[in-house]
Amino acid sequence: MEDTIDLVEKKQFRIMLNPVRQEMVHLLRLVARPLSANRVAERMQLSPSAAHAHLNKLVKMGLVSAQEGTRRDGSKTTYYQMRNVKLRLCLGRKDAFQGEREALAANLVDSTFRSMLENVYRYDEPEVRNYSVLRFGALHLDTAQRTELTQLVEQYLEEHGALRPEAEEHWEYVVLAYRAGEEL
Repeated sequence: MEDTIDLVEKKQFRIMLNPVRQEMVHLLRLVARPLSANRVAERMQLSPSAAHAHLNKLVKMGLVSAQEGTRRDGSKTTYYQMRNVKLRLCLGRKDAFQGEREALAANLVDSTFRSMLENVYRYDEPEVRNYSVLRFGALHLDTAQRTELTQLVEQYLEEHGALRPEAEEHWEYVVLAYRAGEEL
């Protein structure tokens, strides 16, 4: 069962608005397997102590789990992995953290977009359609169609969102859709 973390407290925003921790969440989500603080540090070009400190904040928040393990050489270490948890920004909530929510949402969308750009340049133009999707436009729906669409998308993402390090492909996504307004 998936947990949900609602971003409503100042300490949560302090943790999540840090760009290094956002990048760590991004890395752990895509890798989908446990990594030691040293391995995270290597991948992100940080010191092991800095990686460890950032990872522990993500553990305290509940986004990341920490488990003791043994390395190949027999020494003990801690391995960190994303938990199966939803991070809910609570956009639209009118409180003191409205600006922080908007900044975090913009960072998450931008980070995903930038990662997509970085990756599509690895492929020739005809191959790109197999490795990325960018669609935009407008849908004209009635209430039943809107309900069906949101349920379909949510169900698909729930079914395929579990961490699977053995998966053949790892995809990152942002789904951004909203009701444009009644004044149209």
